[in-house]
Amino acid sequence: MPSVPRRSLPALAGASVGAAAVLAGIAPALARPTATTPDGVLALMRVPTGRSGAGGGRVWSPRPTGFASVPTPELPEGTTGGLGGRVVTVTTADALAEAIAADEPTVVLVSGTIEFPSGTITDVSANTSIVGVGRGAEIVGGGLRLLEVSNVIIRNLTVRDSFVAGDWDGKFETNDNDGIRVDTSHHVWIDHCEFARLGDGQVDIRKDSTDVTVSWSLFRDHNKTLGVGWTDNLVTTLTLHHNRFSNVHQRNGSIDQVKIGHVYNCWLAGASSYGMASRGATELLIEHSVFDAVRNPIGTSDEQSRVAQNGNLRTDSWGDWEDTGIDVDPADHYDYDLDPVDQVRDLLTRHAGPHGRTERTPRRLHVSQDGTGDVSSIHAAVGAAWRSPHPVEIIVHPGIYREVISVWPGCDGLEIRGASGDPADVVVTYDKPATDWATVTVFARDVVLAALTLENAYEDDTGGDRAAYPLRSIDDTLRLEDVELTGGPWEISDPRL
Repeated sequence: MPSVPRRSLPALAGASVGAAAVLAGIAPALARPTATTPDGVLALMRVPTGRSGAGGGRVWSPRPTGFASVPTPELPEGTTGGLGGRVVTVTTADALAEAIAADEPTVVLVSGTIEFPSGTITDVSANTSIVGVGRGAEIVGGGLRLLEVSNVIIRNLTVRDSFVAGDWDGKFETNDNDGIRVDTSHHVWIDHCEFARLGDGQVDIRKDSTDVTVSWSLFRDHNKTLGVGWTDNLVTTLTLHHNRFSNVHQRNGSIDQVKIGHVYNCWLAGASSYGMASRGATELLIEHSVFDAVRNPIGTSDEQSRVAQNGNLRTDSWGDWEDTGIDVDPADHYDYDLDPVDQVRDLLTRHAGPHGRTERTPRRLHVSQDGTGDVSSIHAAVGAAWRSPHPVEIIVHPGIYREVISVWPGCDGLEIRGASGDPADVVVTYDKPATDWATVTVFARDVVLAALTLENAYEDDTGGDRAAYPLRSIDDTLRLEDVELTGGPWEISDPRL
């Protein structure tokens, strides 16, 4: 995907669009004849149909996989979305909002970039498919909400850039900007999507949603990635397969109060808080998945939480790696194929995310909170630089950047420089003790930090005296040029040991 152009997104935040409140009421244009078969919908999407994974499953399945495929009396074929309904092509926010609010089954074909006022949450009706056409279909600045609906399919879309500058934690009152929020809904399939630089959660699956599958999707450059729960009940059934997480912090995912959770053939690369966490009374099975540079890759959070492992791989990861065993088996509910774990990285590099998706990063990447930069957080810039095939210099423009930054293994030689040359102009701050994480952690070699102030603002409210680090590096090859450290020392040690 091309880098974000230097522009300022509209300032409106927290807007909502539903069936009774269409942005402007522009009728979407009717497109091709009714899509009556799953393969017919794939043809309308213009995506490859013949590619298969090493385990034999199709990369672009015409039908849902995992729990989204499970039939019920109401949906005897499992999740079908708008199959058999009208087909609509949309190119504007107004048209998209109207099409996905329809009461009748609808296949909505998204063409090109659709930009919403920042923070707009658009409601999706039941029996709807929202699918990108070919390459480059994307929703910018907004997100989708599934509230008490069923039978929804979302495929081949990028959802990006509702991030509120300065709110990496997603705590501002005006910022509840999820990419996709699923509340008390069932039979939902999210497939071959990409989520980047959003406001709060990238995908939230909440409040007793069931029969949900998220597959072949990309989650990157974000704090709160994929959260599940927000309920005391134990009814949710969830499958996550062939998803790639890159340069993320927490909720990768946070699997809370899930009756049966199944994760397979996923790849987590660069997670600074935790990876897959079984919470509440969740029973979670994780199979043939890869964890590269992940803190606490697989763990449980509560006495009743359960997790089981089968054939997973970890490299440069540290912390929790649990296997308590579970009493459920997803294979009792649906069939699936496992790709070999040693082929997962290559498979997801080539096929995860929207069709034809590419990421092009300039050699000089500008970070600014006023909308004039390429991105609005240093964290996002580091992720783009890490994945880039060429060296990248990150230039940070004045501001206070409250975020956690990790320079991951393999990002050797990265340079992060304050634009003005005065360290007082660029302050990178967070407030966690050393037992959690430093504000900036450098795992790579020969990294240069210049003209920055790095701060750890942690204060122990218990009266204790726990250490807090603004900066931690694995060795002494890190070079500091006019860098101010406040709130603690520079610690040279490898947290993975």
